[in-house]
Amino acid sequence: MDVELPTEYDVIVVGTGLIECIVAAASARIGKKVLHIDQNDYYGGKWSSFTLQGIEQWIGGLDKGAVKDNKAVYVYLNLNISSSFAGLIECIVAAASARIGKKVLHIDQNDYYGGKWSSFTLQGIEQWIGGLDKGAVKDNKAEKCELDDGEKAVPTCDPNRGYSKIKQDWHIPKNEEVQSSAEPAEPAAEAAAEKAEEAKPAEEASEAEGSAKPEAEAETQKERKKWSQEAMMKLTRKFNLDLTPKLLYSRGALVELLISSNVARYAEFKCITRILTWHGSSSDEESLVMVPCSRSDVFTASSISLVEKRLLMKVLESCQSYDQHPEQFEEYNDKPFIDFLKSRQLTDNLIHYVTESIAMVPKDSTCREGLEKMKLFLSSLGRYGTTPFLFSMYGCGELPQAFCRLCAVFEGTYVLRRGVSSIVFNAEGKCAGLISEGQRFRCSNLVMDVDYAPQNYAPAKNVSTKQCISRAIFITDKSIMPNEKEQLTFLRFPAKNGNTKPINVLEIGSGSGVCPKDLYCIHMTCLGYDAEEDFKSSVQKLFATDEDSDKPKILWSLYFNQEDFSGVDLSSCGTSNLHLCSGPDSQLDYDSAISQAQSVFSQMFPEEEFLPRAPDPEEIVFDNAGAEPKEGDNFESKPEDAEDAKGEGGEAAEKPSEE
Repeated sequence: MDVELPTEYDVIVVGTGLIECIVAAASARIGKKVLHIDQNDYYGGKWSSFTLQGIEQWIGGLDKGAVKDNKAVYVYLNLNISSSFAGLIECIVAAASARIGKKVLHIDQNDYYGGKWSSFTLQGIEQWIGGLDKGAVKDNKAEKCELDDGEKAVPTCDPNRGYSKIKQDWHIPKNEEVQSSAEPAEPAAEAAAEKAEEAKPAEEASEAEGSAKPEAEAETQKERKKWSQEAMMKLTRKFNLDLTPKLLYSRGALVELLISSNVARYAEFKCITRILTWHGSSSDEESLVMVPCSRSDVFTASSISLVEKRLLMKVLESCQSYDQHPEQFEEYNDKPFIDFLKSRQLTDNLIHYVTESIAMVPKDSTCREGLEKMKLFLSSLGRYGTTPFLFSMYGCGELPQAFCRLCAVFEGTYVLRRGVSSIVFNAEGKCAGLISEGQRFRCSNLVMDVDYAPQNYAPAKNVSTKQCISRAIFITDKSIMPNEKEQLTFLRFPAKNGNTKPINVLEIGSGSGVCPKDLYCIHMTCLGYDAEEDFKSSVQKLFATDEDSDKPKILWSLYFNQEDFSGVDLSSCGTSNLHLCSGPDSQLDYDSAISQAQSVFSQMFPEEEFLPRAPDPEEIVFDNAGAEPKEGDNFESKPEDAEDAKGEGGEAAEKPSEE
């Protein structure tokens, strides 16, 4: 870097994931000196939101902000040949392969061609010698840092190593093919125009019918608008595609933290407008059904009988206040939740709604777990909307940035596009700091994502509590359940009929700032080890498999898997002052992230308050507020100064001389 940063900090945070950002903000808020560093040129890490072009760069490991010296995750998108580095031999092989029609990906960590065969300007070779070129390998400079006696520098790992089985596909042609296929349609259009002209008298005779018909046809054409890859890429900046899409309970831990800390002023939210489930009397009759959330929903739901409505209302009212009458639930505390529901005479139809869409717990969950989840759902209803959920406008990647803004306000230092090559440990085994681009930084506490951690401090690969998350992102041309108004939809697929695990589905339209008009972004998340296989059944149920189907058509898709360390005890992996963060989990909300951030903060500063409220700008009181201004504090003239000016020719200035 051109600027040498201070080298002493209370807390250094590596990575800008949500947990790390919350810890950084909380530390800066209590006056600690914080350095927040990230190898990327964007905020969020595993919690980021990307444009369409940005996520393609992320997929290919081509993002300019990525640190290239670590082993990159290369994704082969049906390639015949892949070559890294741009030396002479590699370039000849790449050219020869492309010449015979093979699909070639040629990438290089540098911002110049040639590698060891390069030519430089005089200034360029000086930069290459000093290792200052942006494309240079940074961790070689670590050897030049002087360490104190007994210290050792341990290399970090690539934070992208937790991703696997990444597969991206376009399901629409490029623009040239769309144009060629549109040409034969011209004669048909002319014939349709002639036919419309002949039918004009009949249309005038029946004005209402004649006006409704074109509107219906226009709506159909609008829904099935033809898209091309080129057309979508022109709108790339209108996409905000989340790596980790989640929802906020209106009375959940994150909403309460945003309010109490005053970080909410940095973010915007939109209410989920409907909750769906996949349900039916038999597997052949299953379809998308609205979940009754509020009292009015229950009594207007057509999928529930009158008797069932009364039973359901009675259970919902008792569960919302279960902690006020614990004696009514004591006998079921350690029993399965489903046993409690059956004891309240709920039918299988009602049990589905309660377990799959309201409590959202496995059927083997205890009654206490089910009641806690139901209370959270029910208590969140009506606070901001008709459902209990909020979604972050412009994508969930906005939330880490909100906490970064608070940290920066309280003098936290941010450096992007700067990787960390090594962690320094002293003779006692405690973390003493880190090395980045040849500069040594010292700190009392180091916080970092688990995937950055050196091999000796990372969780073992075979740890039994480690899980894996399956993720899918789809861009479609239609809603999964069309409505007159755009809906922000949450759907939970139950673990049956081809789904081994429950699947959370989130459909977002253009009104939330995540995709262009007439397009929809659909996220799927579940526990699993093969995303494409895990979502196969759900994709077949929701999306079109042929051109004639009325279901949404997938225009672009992305599948990937990600390691989940949320169930691993990371405190045993680091040292007393090296704090590892697990990253995202498969849960719908942010409760796990908030809990972990609080835990890390309390380990560092056990006597301090976690994220106290930050004042608004108008509430800030300066040291000299209310003090009388001293002489010379402003440029206002005094009365005696005006008299002096008048006596020194002021009148002559006001009245020009007749001469």
